Amino acid sequence: MTRISWICAALMLALMGCSSPDNKYFTLSTEGGAAPASAAATRTVSVDEVTIPSYLDRPQIVVRQTATQADIREYERWMEPLDSMLRRVLTADLAARLGAGHVLDRPAKDTALIAVTIDEFGQDGDRAVLRGQWTVKTAGKDGPGASHSFSREEPLGKAETPDMVAAMSRLVGGLADEIAGTTAN
Repeated sequence: MTRISWICAALMLALMGCSSPDNKYFTLSTEGGAAPASAAATRTVSVDEVTIPSYLDRPQIVVRQTATQADIREYERWMEPLDSMLRRVLTADLAARLGAGHVLDRPAKDTALIAVTIDEFGQDGDRAVLRGQWTVKTAGKDGPGASHSFSREEPLGKAETPDMVAAMSRLVGGLADEIAGTTAN
């Protein structure tokens, strides 16, 4: 091998050693719930919007280390924007609980519009947390609607991202249980 070949080979090896790790992508999953409520007792609902804090509005997964420190996991990312993923999964979870015919993607007249504001979502120490408020109001009617606060926690067996995302999915399923129980009548 010539000297130039050795230099090229050494540079290639050095560049390969400096490459970044592969990204890992995660998504929330739907959680099965109670059997759908009877058609006579169920209102039609639509998840109108889900709002998340700006620190979560990024492709990377964010984990709180302390009350004043967070870790942005650069190579562990959401498969889609977190707010739209939450809306999609919550809609599917509600459909599993209320029946698919009672959950609309777009609201119609007299539909119960659900707006969710997330204050905290993710890992906090040895548990996953979901905190915020949800509001229900009837489409086409003025007024602020009825507001409900929620605070849910799920223990983590391990602090690894797949376990955290699974726990986060269960938290969204629990929120769907609460919303379905309140809006079913």
